[in-house]
Amino acid sequence: MQTIGNELTRSPIEETLARAAATVPYFSASFGEPTHGMVRAGNVINDPAMVTQYLDYVESAYKMGDGYRQIAASFLVLGYFWPPMLGAAACMLLERRVPDLSTSNVWLNINGYGVRFSSPRFYALPDDPDAAHPDATVVPDIGALRDYIAATFTDGHAEPLFATLRSVAPYGLNGMRANYVDRMVSALIWMSDVIGDPAVAETEVPAFVSRMTDKRRAGVIQVEHRAKPRMLQIRSGCCLNYRLPGREKCETCSLLSMDERIARFCASLDQQEAASVAD
Repeated sequence: MQTIGNELTRSPIEETLARAAATVPYFSASFGEPTHGMVRAGNVINDPAMVTQYLDYVESAYKMGDGYRQIAASFLVLGYFWPPMLGAAACMLLERRVPDLSTSNVWLNINGYGVRFSSPRFYALPDDPDAAHPDATVVPDIGALRDYIAATFTDGHAEPLFATLRSVAPYGLNGMRANYVDRMVSALIWMSDVIGDPAVAETEVPAFVSRMTDKRRAGVIQVEHRAKPRMLQIRSGCCLNYRLPGREKCETCSLLSMDERIARFCASLDQQEAASVAD
């Protein structure tokens, strides 16, 4: 909060995050001081003991039992990045501004879910109505916002986390990096669906993939479902979910043929629509 005269006002990025939370389903990013049990991301990603604690939580939450440390590591990567990536994507796509994503400002609940941004700093475009705000860092264009998001997640969060995770779990760097990129693609497709414009995913997915990896296997394709365009994620890696007892390959699993992915995707959409009608 900032004091103006005798009044306390919320920072612009706090307002943006609050509006996103009211708009985006399963949005778990917020602004403010960390709550009890939250840990600074910078303290987690470089500490083998904390990463091990995070792995233990993942194993317990998914009732994995013994012998599934590799799968827990895969799920950890997905769980770590989903809240801040969706937070960043929502802020950028809804209001063309982005919170400070540095590891000193991102707080995690490694025994639960969600992320909190503790700094009022934010990155904005020249035409942002709060561009003159003292907490704003103005960048020239939307490409610069994408650059900031991709570079901060990759260099600040992902690579240190992967090095630490590799030291305590039998999970390869290629698998981690693929899941990391795939998670960003998931967040962008999610926001494309929220906004109701497939062009958002068609534009943003390749823009971010090209910034986050040289391999560029991840992507998105448009699938017609009941005369409506829907966006199907093309994954660059596998989350290993199918290796757990009683689980199967995800509908977008990279191990499935494209025809099978499309069939499963459409079946899932049918189920979702039937459930929404029933509600």
